[in-house]
Amino acid sequence: MPGNDIRANVSLNCFQNLDGTNFTMTGLEEKIVTKRGSAGTFLGVGTDFTKEAVAILDLKGSYNYDKSGKMSQNLRIRNTVGTKNSATEIRYSPLSLDIPITDKTSFYANPHYAGKYNYKSNEWTNSAGVFAGFTQKISKNATVSVEVQRYNLQDIKDNSGKNWGINAILTWNL
Repeated sequence: MPGNDIRANVSLNCFQNLDGTNFTMTGLEEKIVTKRGSAGTFLGVGTDFTKEAVAILDLKGSYNYDKSGKMSQNLRIRNTVGTKNSATEIRYSPLSLDIPITDKTSFYANPHYAGKYNYKSNEWTNSAGVFAGFTQKISKNATVSVEVQRYNLQDIKDNSGKNWGINAILTWNL
């Protein structure tokens, strides 16, 4: 399709909750980017280092509210498959911000709703959250992002470590 851009990257993501739990994943993402948004997939593996490794398949889409792409909405459908854990999570962000600060640094924020169905326990859970952080270009093809995340905003009074996380993402564009 004329005017579209196909992009691929490999990323390493570490999600460290302040209660001591962790989830780390790595994988390959490929997406098509247009002036109005993007659609893509992520295929990878993840682990919390205590139970098992899981396979991860994400389907992602975004739609830009403005021509610059600074404001958008996005949808991610994450499927995790393991012998002890298999689930599908749907995460919708009605307003995602991506604001350039310099030519190498940007700020982003993403409030979202997530619903997750666990196939092993036959349970559906709901939550609201937000993450915000900075992305820094560290070479021609690599970026690092550092963010703070607040989980379970529906229980706004619970500020325990289980509801806070510090995340780091290293991405190599192919």
